[in-house]
Amino acid sequence: MEHTLILTDKPEVGKTIARIIGADKRGNGYMAGGGYIVTWTFGNMLSLAMPKDYGKARVERKDFPLVPRPFQLMVKHVRTDNGWIPDINAVKQLKVIEKLLPECSRIIAATDASREGELLFRQLYRYLGCSLPVLRLWISSLTEQAVREGMKRMQPLEMYDGLFRAGDCRAKADWLLGMNASYALCRATGLGNHSLGRVQTPVLAAISGRYRDRENHIASDSWHIYVSTAKEGIPFKLRSVDTFHDRDRAGEFHRDCSHAGGLRITTVTRWVKELPPPALYSLGELQKDAGRYYGLTVCEVHDIAQSLYEKKLISYPRTSCRTLSPDVAAMLPDIMGKMLAWDGLKAYVQEAGIDPTCLPEHVVGYDSAAHPAIIATGVCPGRLELDRREMQVYLLVVGRMLETFMPPCKVECTTVDAVCAALRFRADTFRIVEQGWHGIFGRKGDIAPEDAVFLTLPDISAGETLPVPACSLVRRRSLPPPPYTDAQLVEYMEKAGLGTSSTRAAILHTLLDRKYIRYSGKYIVPTRKGLYIYETVRGMKIADPSLTSGWEAQLEDMEQGKLAQETFLKEVSRLAGEVTDEIFRLCGSKGEKSEDDTV
Repeated sequence: MEHTLILTDKPEVGKTIARIIGADKRGNGYMAGGGYIVTWTFGNMLSLAMPKDYGKARVERKDFPLVPRPFQLMVKHVRTDNGWIPDINAVKQLKVIEKLLPECSRIIAATDASREGELLFRQLYRYLGCSLPVLRLWISSLTEQAVREGMKRMQPLEMYDGLFRAGDCRAKADWLLGMNASYALCRATGLGNHSLGRVQTPVLAAISGRYRDRENHIASDSWHIYVSTAKEGIPFKLRSVDTFHDRDRAGEFHRDCSHAGGLRITTVTRWVKELPPPALYSLGELQKDAGRYYGLTVCEVHDIAQSLYEKKLISYPRTSCRTLSPDVAAMLPDIMGKMLAWDGLKAYVQEAGIDPTCLPEHVVGYDSAAHPAIIATGVCPGRLELDRREMQVYLLVVGRMLETFMPPCKVECTTVDAVCAALRFRADTFRIVEQGWHGIFGRKGDIAPEDAVFLTLPDISAGETLPVPACSLVRRRSLPPPPYTDAQLVEYMEKAGLGTSSTRAAILHTLLDRKYIRYSGKYIVPTRKGLYIYETVRGMKIADPSLTSGWEAQLEDMEQGKLAQETFLKEVSRLAGEVTDEIFRLCGSKGEKSEDDTV
C-alpha cells in the first residue's frame, strides 16, 4: 500500500497532526496510520557548505570574494571537543526520512508556513534527490479544525515557488556577506576566528556603540524650580518652564519664588483624547510587551510563543502583521465566544459589556501574503500545564483580543500655566474619563508618558491667585544612555530593517552563543570579545545597518516574481567584494602568514 508522507519541521507538530488524521502507530522517528506516514526534522538539519567543502581549505587574498558556483548543501555540523562534526541526530533522522520515501506516492509539505519553512522543505527535498509530487499544507494554527480545513485546501508546491526563491536567496546572501567578511577578517588580522554577519554585526555595533557612549558620557547639571500649591484641599505642583544651567541664576529665582507667597494662573487648557484600542500582536510587539512588563527576553518570548502554538493555544506566532485576513477575522467572533465562556472571564466580561458578535473593523487587513496577527485559538488552557512565563505570554495575547473588542479609552488632559515672581510655571495632568479597553490591564503607561501626573484637579480658572506654601530647587544630572533592553533592541532592529519577526530571536541567540554579548540584569551589554569585534569593524560597511536595509523589500518583490534571483545575488556578490576589500584595506595584511582559516 502506498502512503502519503507528511513532513513537518518539529516532532511536536508532527505528532499533533498525526493524532488529528489518525496516524497513531509509532515508529522510529515517525507515526503511521490511515494511509499516512508523518515524520519530521529537528529544525534546519542542512546548511550551505563551508568554503573548505568547495576545495578552499586555505583561503588566500586573491580568492575573495568567495562566490560558490553552485552552492552546495551539507548536513548541519555541531562543535565538539574534537572539532566540528555532523550532527548525529540530523544524520539519523535524514536516514529515517530517506527510508520512508520509497513507501510513499506523494508528499505533503507541512513545515512552518513561512519563508524559512519553505526553504527547509525544498532543501531537504533536493538533498535527498526526491521526485515525488508535493502538496503544500499552509495553516496558521494547530487546532483540529485548522488542520482539517488546511488538508482540504492544499495547493501544489509550485504555488510557493516565489516564497522559496526569496528564502533561498536570503540564505545565500547571508552566506556571501557573512562568510566573506568572517574569512577576510581572519586573513587580514591573523588574530583568530571571529564570525561576522550582515545582521548580527550591525546589531553588535548598536549594542557596543551604546556601551561606549555610556563610558564616554560627560555629565552636566541643570536645575528646575518647583512650586507647591493647593485648592479645595487638593495639592499639586508646577514646574518652571525654563531649565536653568547656571546654579546661581537658578538660586536667585528660587529665592524670589519662595518670598512671592503666591502664583497667578494665566491659562487653563482642557481637552479629551480618545485613544482607540491597540492593534493585535505581531511577534515583535509581543516580545516588547513581555519584556517591558515581565522581564522576558526576546529569545524566551520566541520560544514560549512557539510552545503555545504547538499546544494549540495561539495562532502561528512568527508574524509581523497586526491585522487579520478577512477569512480569519470571520472566525474571531466564534473564538471570542468560546473564550468569554471560560469561568475566569465570565464576571469581568459581563461587567465590561463585550459583544463577541460585533467584529471591530480595525482588526481586518488584506495582506494575504503575510501571516495574520497572533490570536488565541479558543482552546481552553485549563487542562494544560502552563508554567508562569507561558501563562504571562498567553494572557497578554488574550488580553489584547479583549481590548480589541472594547470601546476607546477617553483621557482628559489638563495644562495649567501660571506665573510666580515673573517666572513661568506649568503643570500637565491626566485623568481617565472612560476606561474603555484600558480597563483590561489598567497600565497607565499605555496611555500617557512615563512622567505624566494622574490627578483630578479642582476647578481652576485663569486669573486666580493661589498660595505657594513651598518652593524647591531640584538639580538634575544628565544620565548616560542606558544599555539596550530587549524591547528597545527589537524596536531598533525594526526601525533599522535588521532581520524579521521570525529571525530576530535567532540573531540575538547567535550573538549570545558566540559570547559577543551577555545579559546584565535586564540590559544587554557587549563582552570583551564583542567589543574587540566592534572596535575592529567600527565604521565599516559590514557594521552598517543601511548596507542591507532594503533587502526585505527586494525579497518581497522576489516572492511576487518582480525580481530575478540572479539580479539580486549578483548585487550581493558585488557588495561582498566591497566588504572584503574594505576589511583588507583597513585591517592590513599582517595575517597573510596565518594558517588558521577555519571560521
